[in-house]
Amino acid sequence: MKPQTTHIEVLSEKFRHNLSEYKHPKYNETQTRIEFINPFWEALGWDVLNTSGYAMAFRDVIHEDEVKVGGTTKAPDYSFRIGGKRIFFMETKKPSLDLKHDPAPAFQLRRYAYSARLPVSLLTDFEEFIVYDTRLKPAITDKPHVGRMLYFTFEEYVENWEKIHSIFSKEAVMRGDFDRFIQDTQGKKSRAEIDRDFLNDLDEWRVHLARNIALRNPGLSERELNFAVQMTIDRLIFLRMAEDRGIESQHTLQALLNGENVYPRLVEIYTRADERYNSGLFHFEEKDGPHPDIITPRLEMDDKVLKDVLSRLYYPACPYEFSVLPVEVLGNAYEQFLGKRISLTEGHRARIEEKPEVRKAGGVYYTPQYIVDYIVQNTVGKLLEGKTPKDAAGLRICDPACGSGSFLLGAYQYLMDWHLKQYVAEYESTGQMPSSPPARGQRPRKSDPQAIYQGPGSQWFLSTSEKKRILLNTLYGVDIDANAVEVTKLSLLLKTLENENSETLHSQMRLWHERALPNLSANIKCGNSLIGPDFYANQQAVLFDENEAMRINAFDWQAEYKEVFDQGGFDAVIGNPPYLYSAGKDFLDYFNEHYLLTEYQTDYYIYFIERAIKICHDKSYFSFIIPDSWLNSEKMSKIRNSFLSSHEIILLAVFDYPVFQGVTLENSIFVLHVLSQPSKFPFYQFLNPNEVIEINKLSPEDCININLIDYKYNPRLNKIIKKMEKDCIQLGNASKLNRGIHAYRTDGYGISKYSSGPQTKKDKDLQSYHSEKKLDETYLPELKGKHIFRYNKTESGKFLSYGNWLAEPRTPEYFYNPKIVIRKILGPKLSGTFIKEPCAIDQSLYIIISDIEEDLKAILGILLSRIGAWYFRTKFSIYDSLYPWFTKKQLESFPIPSHNRQLVILVDQILSLNEKLAEAREPRTREMLQRQIAATDTQIDQLVYALYNLTEKEIKIVEGENKTINPSPF
Repeated sequence: MKPQTTHIEVLSEKFRHNLSEYKHPKYNETQTRIEFINPFWEALGWDVLNTSGYAMAFRDVIHEDEVKVGGTTKAPDYSFRIGGKRIFFMETKKPSLDLKHDPAPAFQLRRYAYSARLPVSLLTDFEEFIVYDTRLKPAITDKPHVGRMLYFTFEEYVENWEKIHSIFSKEAVMRGDFDRFIQDTQGKKSRAEIDRDFLNDLDEWRVHLARNIALRNPGLSERELNFAVQMTIDRLIFLRMAEDRGIESQHTLQALLNGENVYPRLVEIYTRADERYNSGLFHFEEKDGPHPDIITPRLEMDDKVLKDVLSRLYYPACPYEFSVLPVEVLGNAYEQFLGKRISLTEGHRARIEEKPEVRKAGGVYYTPQYIVDYIVQNTVGKLLEGKTPKDAAGLRICDPACGSGSFLLGAYQYLMDWHLKQYVAEYESTGQMPSSPPARGQRPRKSDPQAIYQGPGSQWFLSTSEKKRILLNTLYGVDIDANAVEVTKLSLLLKTLENENSETLHSQMRLWHERALPNLSANIKCGNSLIGPDFYANQQAVLFDENEAMRINAFDWQAEYKEVFDQGGFDAVIGNPPYLYSAGKDFLDYFNEHYLLTEYQTDYYIYFIERAIKICHDKSYFSFIIPDSWLNSEKMSKIRNSFLSSHEIILLAVFDYPVFQGVTLENSIFVLHVLSQPSKFPFYQFLNPNEVIEINKLSPEDCININLIDYKYNPRLNKIIKKMEKDCIQLGNASKLNRGIHAYRTDGYGISKYSSGPQTKKDKDLQSYHSEKKLDETYLPELKGKHIFRYNKTESGKFLSYGNWLAEPRTPEYFYNPKIVIRKILGPKLSGTFIKEPCAIDQSLYIIISDIEEDLKAILGILLSRIGAWYFRTKFSIYDSLYPWFTKKQLESFPIPSHNRQLVILVDQILSLNEKLAEAREPRTREMLQRQIAATDTQIDQLVYALYNLTEKEIKIVEGENKTINPSPF
């Protein structure tokens, strides 16, 4: 039946009758809306004025949806929505404007909708009704007809009302006719997408920045160059989006276009941003956490290049409205962006090339949003069923191959929506504002921040502090690509800033003295999810070059996420792992030893499945999207049988169409309920569509029960001490040992450590105890306890004289011979290192020398192993928390077992790795080296345990698994 046109006939006739009055410049936009535009859309079934009284989140129409354009506070006049989701924008003007021929209103509208990723939007002054294709990238030079799909004047409304109603009425939108209109019109030819356009701009900015930074900074390595370019782009996008969302002052970056020394001024903006956000994006000082950025603040960059990039972030050169640009668009563009890297030629010129693994895989394919939403709903959603926000505070969710962070973003959005709904319901039922539950392991504050607040239009929002708490407390991710890790962090931080403005952030900073954003370095990490630190066992990590070491980048899940694994593991693991066929062939020996569910030439995703199960705790949920080959391949029966016999398959979805654009691969999604005990429910294995076989299930008796032994009484400790001392030689008998130089001289004119100079100037022998330079052959570079670390040292920059005038003179052999230096202070492990070059040692250190250099290195490894500090603390009851130190006599009594060549190799390796770490500047390289050091340290521990013939039970005692152990064993 033809829609009722009476109402629109009345409006059209009214407009025609007084046309000259309405087209007068004094007749403004607001009057046009009230008299004509609002009634027009009410006739199409939209509740324009919210007469139903719905909450902001569920209103049909939002007036002046917040957007800023060209530095002026402005918004699309109308945002039409269904269920809170934007469908299209509409921009209104007064009738005196000529919308058909004036390009400015069209460009304005198209920027709004293009950035918000809306396929069509409308421009009207009631006299004219224009529909634009807003998937096309707008340009300031576009004529007003570009992207125009429909055009009607008010005189044509009545005759075309049926068509208008069939597309734009609320009923038509809910019926799907609006979507079909888009498909019929835009689907006929290829259209540009904002994801692809933004990617192209990212690629172009990367090329310009990489070439200029490489040219002006010849000392940068290839890895450091990639880091510098990535961080520069990430920071500019973050700050630009913060500007358009009203969080940063408008035109902060644009002001850099005026004047010279652009990059130093940009670094000043970075520094201020660090004080404001604490996001890890602007991390330049050690006090804010590990691995500060010491590279980018010192870069040289040409003004012209940087100005070109900056100018393209602003109207009119910029087609993007960052205030409405979805974070998911960034993630999709970045997913492709990360498929390339910057390499350096022999002449230190930068070039962009596709990564080898991407070439092998045939490209990069981001996960469609509906797949992300489906997996999140069936994992995170199940975890939240029946829970309160307090119950949900302990949930931990991980993506072990997070890429640009699409799954973590999806989980974060789901968690925020769920918490908001819970809090609003609580408020409406009790009339009291809910408070944010404390993070795991933290006591509640005396006055917690409110979890929600009411913003414009009485709409409810999560507070900034609550969003930070959810993010830090719940979401974790790992990726082998350091740049992907940074993009994931950036996406999550930008998601945190959604619905925020300068006022809300300032309020939080004033109230809680906290910076606005969380530092995600403890949650999102760079590493190889599949390879643990035991990869370096029986190998010399020091022999790997930097690229090979980064490719391995062993990751210790239990150490990196200790708090999570202290609670048993993750509650949900989600993601889209790499699929590369036979990708693990380079590590085949390691995988064959550590992965039990894999078979010959298996796909990478099988390794990720097994890793995911290992990091889950009992009754957690696990879901991946993977190829469907695991369901029917003879080579993947182990993984099927494991799923069916040991766990619960909650959901299995197989797609009969390609999920990833441009790929013919058929995919599947599974949701697994991970169980530590075999399932008691019947499961069936689908070998093919016509055959179903029931799998025999393991009984609980077939499972291995690991009973922790109770170590509460001291005879067990005593037994280990006696075992260590049996058949060993004391250190004092195996080497020569002494303290370093005492601070005072014997003639009464000695100078204490804290003096600024000698009391008299008798002769050269009475020169200051400290000297800035070498005065004669008795002066050597000085080392104090503060300069000595585990397998490493720093230089003091001072000289120290060791002559016979000292209170306790030392013979030159202690300073010139190869030696071990050990700090007196007792920590979890001892601190000390091997030194070959001549140096003078301070009294805060012990010196150990021997004629055999290999013996010294073996002794160093034994002393610095975990059992070294445990022996001193346990036997001599050293538990002084302020100054726990051991004596020379106690050190001389330390039992040294017979050692082997492997221990010397490992000590050489860890010494070399520490030297590399001292020279490394790029944060990810430092992180990788620290992981190799930690892995080698663990190998030394295990080898030393073996030298003392300790059993597994005794090792557990040494490593302190029993928290109730009595600290006084004798």
